[in-house]
Amino acid sequence: MHSNLAVAASLLALLALPAGAGGANGTDLGAPPSFGGIRFVVDASAPPVASGESTVEIRYAVTYDELLFLRHEDAYRARYEVTAILYDRDGEQVTGDSWRRAVEVADYAQTNSRRLRAEETLTLSAAPGTYRLKVELMSVDTRSSGVVETMLEIPRIAPGELTLGTIAFERGGEPSRQDSVSVANPSREYGERVPVVRLRIPVYGAPGARYELKLSVESSDGLVFKAFTDTADQADFLTEHTREFGVLDLEVGNYFAKVRLERVGGGDRAVRRARFRVVTSPKSWGEDFEKMISQISYVATREDIELLLDAPEDARDEAWEAFWRRHDPDPDAEGNAFKEEFLRRLGYANLHFGSTIEGWQTDMGRVYIQYGEPDDIESQPVGRMLNAWETWYYYNHHTKFIFVDREGFGEFVLVEASRI
Repeated sequence: MHSNLAVAASLLALLALPAGAGGANGTDLGAPPSFGGIRFVVDASAPPVASGESTVEIRYAVTYDELLFLRHEDAYRARYEVTAILYDRDGEQVTGDSWRRAVEVADYAQTNSRRLRAEETLTLSAAPGTYRLKVELMSVDTRSSGVVETMLEIPRIAPGELTLGTIAFERGGEPSRQDSVSVANPSREYGERVPVVRLRIPVYGAPGARYELKLSVESSDGLVFKAFTDTADQADFLTEHTREFGVLDLEVGNYFAKVRLERVGGGDRAVRRARFRVVTSPKSWGEDFEKMISQISYVATREDIELLLDAPEDARDEAWEAFWRRHDPDPDAEGNAFKEEFLRRLGYANLHFGSTIEGWQTDMGRVYIQYGEPDDIESQPVGRMLNAWETWYYYNHHTKFIFVDREGFGEFVLVEASRI
């Protein structure tokens, strides 16, 4: 998706992370976005160890619309290969492996689905240390690929020490299963389609110790929205806690799950913060009728708008439901893909493009809501002689959009929309 300039910038930012940024007392921001021809997400973790090696868990997910499906007998098949490599601080490969996978669907419409996804948990083994993890997902048939790179730390703990492992994000509200593949949520995105966050919080070390575990859900500036406290005894080297909470009472935005571990009577303490996102929420949609009309105008027809505006106030809810139904691409399927995708794009625009105005009101936000993810992005950061700019390419629409930050404050305005 990104140009070489954007890729280089993301890698420099990644390598600038302090040692231990993903460790037991650090802030976990999640893996950065993938770059390349295939978009996918990765979430990785490794438990602290007293000795020996640790099992590194690598959870990935890729939606079907990112894969190439070819006709195969009476179905459609996509084949891809996942490669994961750990590098040490000197850039030397420590370990790695590759896995070849295939997914099949019976219906062609499913090959373009953003709801369906291929996902899996892969494992590697490594000793305590700080590593750079590189995960590549490549189509076997086209050789197109995407890459995610992130830092990973496997800490060593002293005998008798009590500490936290990596917080694992899952899709809550589903029956508990032994295989984490069924509930893992490596994107860490929640909302109306995935309204419940399930956290797995591992506590390591010091069997027999009694401790207090405090979980809070906070905004980026530390405002607390939810809080939970548990007291427990460490039965073995590992005790795993599970906690669920809903997100539909939260606005769209970035949040942190903050966990504090304190040994009762004093001693060991550990803190971890892990970021997740609320991408759609009733609190961010549905409270201001005029604002809703302005937002939906990016994807609605003139007739749609007139029907909504003409509806009496006591019939507006029904008018909105009729609007969503008219645009539902698959009325027989669960949910409404058009509504879900619109709310997802709206949430993304507000998260990433807001400045002095809300993200959906910006030029970038408008284009994103109308067209979705760009197929490719070229960018130039601010320099002495040039303003920062970005070019978004939509190959299926044969269109490109050029945005320029004229004032140097990160507010990009559309200066050109042209055919390609």
